[in-house]
Amino acid sequence: MENKDYEWWAGYTGDSFESMGQSLCQKCKRRAIDRSEDSKSVLCKECREELIKKQKRRMLCIGAGALVVCICTFGAILAVNTLKKQHIKEVETDLESVSESKESMPDTEQEDRQESTEFTAKEGYILTELNALLTALEEDPEDINTAFRLTDIAMQYAYYDYASYTINQYIAEKDISDKQYRKVIGYVDKLNIYYDTCDLSDELVAQVYENIGEDGDPYEAMEEYCEAMSMYIGSKNYDQALVYYCLGGMEADEEARINCLKECIEINPYYFDAQAQIATYYRRRGDLDKARQVLEEIYAVNKEDYSVMRSYATLELVEGNLEKGLDFALKAYELYDEGNYVVDTYIVALVANGRIDEAKELAKEYEDKDYEFDEEFYSFLDGNMTLEEYYIGD
Repeated sequence: MENKDYEWWAGYTGDSFESMGQSLCQKCKRRAIDRSEDSKSVLCKECREELIKKQKRRMLCIGAGALVVCICTFGAILAVNTLKKQHIKEVETDLESVSESKESMPDTEQEDRQESTEFTAKEGYILTELNALLTALEEDPEDINTAFRLTDIAMQYAYYDYASYTINQYIAEKDISDKQYRKVIGYVDKLNIYYDTCDLSDELVAQVYENIGEDGDPYEAMEEYCEAMSMYIGSKNYDQALVYYCLGGMEADEEARINCLKECIEINPYYFDAQAQIATYYRRRGDLDKARQVLEEIYAVNKEDYSVMRSYATLELVEGNLEKGLDFALKAYELYDEGNYVVDTYIVALVANGRIDEAKELAKEYEDKDYEFDEEFYSFLDGNMTLEEYYIGD
């Protein structure tokens, strides 16, 4: 069921595409519209993925024993997550009404095959496959098999915003079989738990903000948040992988932080940012072999996650594989330049490859946007720190 007053990608009402040009992407206004897959597209490739995926969880990350995000005020913690609950309850109502008319519908052989198939994205290009399927659905909204395939892949790899959007737009109110109905209700239950956990995190952050105050100690705030979130460990009402991921984003103690992220991926290995943070932890400790092992395993699954690309870039750079490092850094930058340390890593890679003027120009561009680089970044840029010093150790 489509709610005309609800913008699913941002969780607010209103037209965010008003008065925009015809040749540039109608969101970022910087990149050209990408019509390689859809002649009617109004977005560039990056923004289209961002608007759908929007699950990039902007957690406050803790570096090796210290904050890796500049916190000007405790209000910055309000960026813990930007995910908003979809209209899943409406979908449940729609599906139940559909089910009443589908009690005796026979399952086809094709549907049986779809039910038993383990869906995996081709060669690790999950976003590419999801976007291709979404494009196919835009062209043929009645293709229920494609809708289920997209939803299956999205649920398997924890791209929950893709799944909830597809269910809401292309499955709810459709004639589906009993078996498909049971599957999607299971997905809806899981999505409800996931988005309830997102809401829980928002509520805890708001409560901590109220208790600590705008100028409060960020470490005290993180400690209070972790204490409150820890109360929900083991609760069946909340997504446990996300609970641990949130804790991993707020723990000030490095070992505790990594243990939380390991618990997260033990429950759901497709929290790609958690995997990347763990690899970065090993790299910081100088255990480059272990870092590479983690990255190789997760890269084989997903070759299009910006945090994995960024972590891989730093590893290649510190091992002296400068061109490979630049390649990974560029991929991360193209995927999501607002990700934690993504632009920093790209600029460092440019410098390491001798493209110093280009690097300084890009740094100036982001400084003009009030982006804050850390002191170590400038030390490296000025030639006062080596790659090894920059990427290994505290």
